[in-house]
Amino acid sequence: MKLLYNARFYSMRQEGEFFSAVLIDNNGTIIDVYNSIPILDDIEQINLNGAFVYPGFVDTHTHSFEGGLYSLGADLGYVKNLDEVFQLLEAVSPISGKIFAYHFDENNIAEKRFPTASELDKLYPDTPVILRRVDGHSCVINTIAAKMIDWQKPLPVDFNGHLNQRWNGSASNWFHRNMNDEGVLKAYNKAAEMAVKNGHTAVHTMIGDAYSDPKHYKLIQDHINDFPVEFILYPQITDVKIALELGAKRVGGCVLADGSIGSHSAALLQPYTDAPDNIGVLYRSTEDWQKFILEAHANNLQIAVHCIGDAAITQILSLYEKAQNEDKKDLRHEIIHNELTSDEMIDRIAKAGCSAVMQPMFDRLWGGLNGLYETRLGKERTARMNRLASIYKKGILLTGGSDWYITDIHALKGIDAATRMHNENERLTPYQALEIYTKNAAYLSFDEDRCGTIEIGKQADLTCLKEDVITTENIAEIEILAVYKKGRIIYENKR
Repeated sequence: MKLLYNARFYSMRQEGEFFSAVLIDNNGTIIDVYNSIPILDDIEQINLNGAFVYPGFVDTHTHSFEGGLYSLGADLGYVKNLDEVFQLLEAVSPISGKIFAYHFDENNIAEKRFPTASELDKLYPDTPVILRRVDGHSCVINTIAAKMIDWQKPLPVDFNGHLNQRWNGSASNWFHRNMNDEGVLKAYNKAAEMAVKNGHTAVHTMIGDAYSDPKHYKLIQDHINDFPVEFILYPQITDVKIALELGAKRVGGCVLADGSIGSHSAALLQPYTDAPDNIGVLYRSTEDWQKFILEAHANNLQIAVHCIGDAAITQILSLYEKAQNEDKKDLRHEIIHNELTSDEMIDRIAKAGCSAVMQPMFDRLWGGLNGLYETRLGKERTARMNRLASIYKKGILLTGGSDWYITDIHALKGIDAATRMHNENERLTPYQALEIYTKNAAYLSFDEDRCGTIEIGKQADLTCLKEDVITTENIAEIEILAVYKKGRIIYENKR
């Protein structure tokens, strides 16, 4: 047994409750909590030196394979021009014979455009290259990659390397699918390393091609205990039969009902302000979605679907409602992203018992005066983006995620963003923001009986910080001191 003491342990059961010490057995379970430091003999005692301790942070929506993989490639998030892009691409090493780059935003470079296939060919004429846009909904590939991919739909006649919609999905899936096991495990180990370093004890990760190929789901399932972080797996497919054969408890993830605001492909009920002839794209028919959702619901699978625009949310929500009306169950079906909502839609989400798996950092990156949202959607609809407080107050199960690799896998950045939303009416308190990364996250995965709070009988998943999230002004900059998983230290800041 071990006693962790000299810290403030926030239970997250109710606001204001905290302890001074926690006793953990050899199985990693909390067997007692104390309001003062007890005198105990013959046990290991660990002085946390005044740390602030919370249930281990959980990121409820990531693409950890891609995040780990791209972290081994070129990060283009800070480039100023195409020359810098090419310099970074030249400096990276291939993984499974391919070059990866991510976080590219054409709006942030001098040329205001994507590189072309021919420009990438000069660097890598014989090695496939993929460069992902920051939102993940478009990419650039070189000519050799274009020749190797088996396209279901012919490339546009004017193809110059840039791809969006189905072509983007086909290209990225080809790159991700054609990795050897060594490369896949290397990516997941990198992802786990980054997750624990940034305070996480569990991470929800999407694996699959969004149709019927679960890709390396079985490989990761077989190695699930080899990683320091707990990976909660989503077979990111719409084939219910395969999900059941895999023994999965859930199905879906970023199976796309629509695209993104940045790529003008999020499906809207009214046209884009800066593209009046465009209302985005509903990627699948309601009939297709109905077959999948009703079958998954009937087989007791929790369903998760990517919905950003209000038209996409309405499409999927109506089918969640239909499933519940026909056979009411507590499956906590997920609306991933859930960005553009009206009051009426929020009421419906609450009544249907759905979960909202949202990304506070989206507002930090794209909200605000003259930000991407306002440019694309105008002021009125921007005020209805990422409505964290409205959703929380309705009693909807709200959880926080990063959508990593789209934003950093860093819960404190998400917590900070949730407390400083550009729309002041949608800000969460620090305690509420902590809830969506701890207690609520555990509830989303039906793990509320084993983690998510610090209390007797729960496993000792703990994140130790140098400052108090509840009172510190700049939450994103708090130093992470240590992370415990089942009472065992999995990360320690030795600076």
